[in-house]
Amino acid sequence: MALICDTSGIYALYDADCFEHSVISAVCEAEIGPLLLPVILLAEIDYLLHSRLGPDAAIDFMQAIQQEEFTLVPLLAQDLVRCRELAVQYRDLEIGLADATVAATAERLHINRLLTLDQRHFRTIIPRNLAPFILLPADVP
Repeated sequence: MALICDTSGIYALYDADCFEHSVISAVCEAEIGPLLLPVILLAEIDYLLHSRLGPDAAIDFMQAIQQEEFTLVPLLAQDLVRCRELAVQYRDLEIGLADATVAATAERLHINRLLTLDQRHFRTIIPRNLAPFILLPADVP
C-alpha cells in the first residue's frame, strides 16, 4: 500500500523533540509502499524545517528526496480544481492549499491512508469516491 504524506507528518519525522516523532518514524519504517509527497508541500516543509529546526534538518529532508525516500506527486490541473472546491466546501475550517492538495491527491490516486497529525481537517473532509481517510499514526491499531 501507499501512504500520502502531509506536512505535519513529515515535520514530526524530522523533529526528534516532537511528542509523535517516534510513532511517526515507526509508521514510516513499517510502510511497505511508497511514501507519496505532493510536490506542492515542499516549500511549506522546507520553511518549517528551516525556521524551527535549522538548515541541517532542511538539508536532510532534501537529501531524503534525492534518495527517493519520498515519491513526489505532481499537482495536476484537476487537483487544483478540486482544491478550490474543498476550500469553498470547508471554508469554515479554513482548509488551505496544502491540506486541500493532500485530499485531492488522495482522491485522484484512490489512496485513503494519510501520514498526518492534522485530525481536525482530515477527519472532517469527506473524500469523493473514497472511504474516509485513515490517519496515521492516530489510527494505528
